[in-house]
Amino acid sequence: SVMYVSAPVRWNDEIVGVVSVGKPVQSFGQFVEDARARTLWVGVGSALALLVLAVIVSVWLVRPFGLVSDYWRWVRSQPRLSVSRMARRALDALRSGFSEMRDTLTGRNYVADYVQNFTHEVKSPLSAIRGAAELLQEPSMPAEERAHFLTNITRETQRIQEIVDRMMELTALETRRALDRTEPVALGPLLQDIAASARTTASARSVEVRVAIEAQATTEGDPFLLRRAVSNLLDNAIDFSPAGREVVLTLQATSRLARISVRDRGQGIPDYAKDKVFEKFYSLARPHNQKKSTGLGLAFVKEIASLHRGRVELVNGPGGGALATLTVPLAR
Repeated sequence: SVMYVSAPVRWNDEIVGVVSVGKPVQSFGQFVEDARARTLWVGVGSALALLVLAVIVSVWLVRPFGLVSDYWRWVRSQPRLSVSRMARRALDALRSGFSEMRDTLTGRNYVADYVQNFTHEVKSPLSAIRGAAELLQEPSMPAEERAHFLTNITRETQRIQEIVDRMMELTALETRRALDRTEPVALGPLLQDIAASARTTASARSVEVRVAIEAQATTEGDPFLLRRAVSNLLDNAIDFSPAGREVVLTLQATSRLARISVRDRGQGIPDYAKDKVFEKFYSLARPHNQKKSTGLGLAFVKEIASLHRGRVELVNGPGGGALATLTVPLAR
């Protein structure tokens, strides 16, 4: 087939003829195919470029939110944290906001839990004080009974004071994100000194305190807090030890960690209490007098361990009794 292009020939506004030019259609085929191919490749290239650009933009926009999501999950798992520096100011501000929000929410729950627990713990001694005070109003009460009730009031008042003091100490620890100051602490002499101080109380209950220094170790920390932590563990072991048995205070070390363990030969931890021993205000009755402590001692030890980048565990020993272990990093 032939493709024609025509144009009229005019003379004095009249068409006097036609000029026609014809060319076989086959001669245009290659030109059309080339143009079609170029158009196709340009279209494919443009689509790929747009796709790559879309992926890059998506990653650029979504990745910071993924980082924030990961950071938020990490924040929820950390008892203490400091906001790390970020390359992007907006993301850094967002992280700071999350940290502040976490602190605020934690603070609200913290206050609510403490008020509830404190109310529960002081209810019993307050009831005892009120009951004794009402009975003391009887004018005919014998002097011996009156002295007995006055002693009860004094004892329960001291218990409330002890709970308040322990709560204030624990609160001061929980609000700290890091130790204010640290220094090298030689753990061997520290344990020997703690054991010497505890032997008076232990001997009154016919319990022997033995120290086993299997390795010399030094950690970086607060000597006062470390002393309080180990003393609490040792006091617990003495309280739960039967008369005539011993409590062993042991110091061991690995390439990176110092391990302080306190072992008693008591009844061990009941199954129902294994997951609760570090909860605030949770306490088991002492075998020798059936009295409970404030339930804040082990929570106090846990906070001290956390501040020293360590951990504390309390499990039943393989041969009976309880085994408390405080692990802290060695000084570099």
